[in-house]
Amino acid sequence: MQGSTPPIMGYPEDDDQYKVPLIAKLLHALPHYNITFHRINNTFRPTSDVYLESLGILGSIPAALLIISLFGLLLYLLTRCCDRKPRPAHSITSLKVTLSIVTVLCCAAIGLGLYGNDDLHNGLLEVLQAGRKVDNVVSSVRNQTFILENTLTMKIQQQLTELEDIFDSKTNNQSALAQLQLALAVTKGNVTIAKNAANDIRRPLAGLTITNFLAKGDQWELIRWPGTVAILALLLVLCAVLLVGVARHSRCALILFSVCGLLAVTGSWLMSGLYLSTSVAVGDLCNDPADFLVHQAPSELPSDILLYYTQCDVARSNPFTQRLRESQNAINNARNAMTIVSKISPVLFKNAGLGPKLGSVNADIKLCERILTGLTALVDCKAVHSSYLNATRGLCEGGLLGLVLMLIASFMAAILLTVMVWVDSHTWIYIRKSPPVISGSHTLAHPARNPKHEMTPQQQAHMHHHHQQAMAMRPGGTHTLGRLPSHNNSPTHMHGPNNGKYATLSKHCKTLDANDFY
Repeated sequence: MQGSTPPIMGYPEDDDQYKVPLIAKLLHALPHYNITFHRINNTFRPTSDVYLESLGILGSIPAALLIISLFGLLLYLLTRCCDRKPRPAHSITSLKVTLSIVTVLCCAAIGLGLYGNDDLHNGLLEVLQAGRKVDNVVSSVRNQTFILENTLTMKIQQQLTELEDIFDSKTNNQSALAQLQLALAVTKGNVTIAKNAANDIRRPLAGLTITNFLAKGDQWELIRWPGTVAILALLLVLCAVLLVGVARHSRCALILFSVCGLLAVTGSWLMSGLYLSTSVAVGDLCNDPADFLVHQAPSELPSDILLYYTQCDVARSNPFTQRLRESQNAINNARNAMTIVSKISPVLFKNAGLGPKLGSVNADIKLCERILTGLTALVDCKAVHSSYLNATRGLCEGGLLGLVLMLIASFMAAILLTVMVWVDSHTWIYIRKSPPVISGSHTLAHPARNPKHEMTPQQQAHMHHHHQQAMAMRPGGTHTLGRLPSHNNSPTHMHGPNNGKYATLSKHCKTLDANDFY
């Protein structure tokens, strides 16, 4: 009821008129251009190709940013093909820190998207709920007027015709018969007036069916809301993969994010374009929702009816009131005329069995009176206007705010994901696998311990022969391979596990393989 609804989004309790929210005004003020870059009218007209074209141009702006970002990433990767210089460890560490910070920011943007998605969902639920209430009112008016018209034509008029046939019989009291026939004619005439008035009330509402729209809205929202949650959850999982790769220095995880991150960047930019176009469209709608309803209304529904219910202003008269009063007056006149018929006819036609017929007609007239009383309450603007306010405020305040938050979140996520893919690619390209660490001392006396270089006895003998020649060629009888530190030249250091035949190499020197002797 008017004035009984709780305040919504800061509106005072006694405010019973729709006011355009600031965010809708800002979106509506954005310029709309067609394909030739001529500014067009920004009135919400979803059936206009030119208007849809302007929304498409607005949505193509993030798509252009997507192309630029992907082209920049391609150029970067092409420059990395020739750059194989290793990077110092501190540069890789700074890249990992940068990745961690940007990933946390991206998770915050995704959280903002989840919050906006919930706001949009609640706003759309309010719209659908208010639409169902309006549809129930319209259906009730149609049904009640149909029952009224059917009662007047199929029951009352048919019974009056049967009574008229009975009253055509001859009787001794002609004056009383004339009075009876006149009262019956008055009843029939008023029933016709009431029937026409009921038809006039029902006719404008015949084509006003929003049940299909509400059913499609429920289906789309049943897909859109959990689908958006699932997509944002996948982005969070992708960010978690990157964090794990950074923490564990996993080259595979970083490469996986680079591949999947390109898909995420593409999806985020495209969703930004879709949200931008949709936000502007909803902003245009919320600038004057009543005008859109009048434009979309069926041709048989006059605009004054819609404006009466969307404004519910005392200055406007109820367009159904006149017809309702005509019907009520006609039914009242018919009831008074039937009172005369009920008094005279049983006296003139005692043996005609008029009691049941007269009782049925009077009962149907009372039924019509009750229907008209209910219609008077149904066609009042307060119930419909309250639902209209709930729908417009649910869409244009909570819903539009959630949609704009999703737009901001997707735009931020697209930028951050682009940076993350860029830095991640720069990180994994320069990550090298750590070389194997050689522990302990390795002597030349056991070169065959490496399983990759197992030698046969003939090869060992051949190697020993070459080694003997190498020692014989050294002056001074020093038989070391390579130059040892000066303090190892004393004779005491020439004896060891190998009895001085082979010098022990430091673990900092290269381990000799069998191939080194050839």
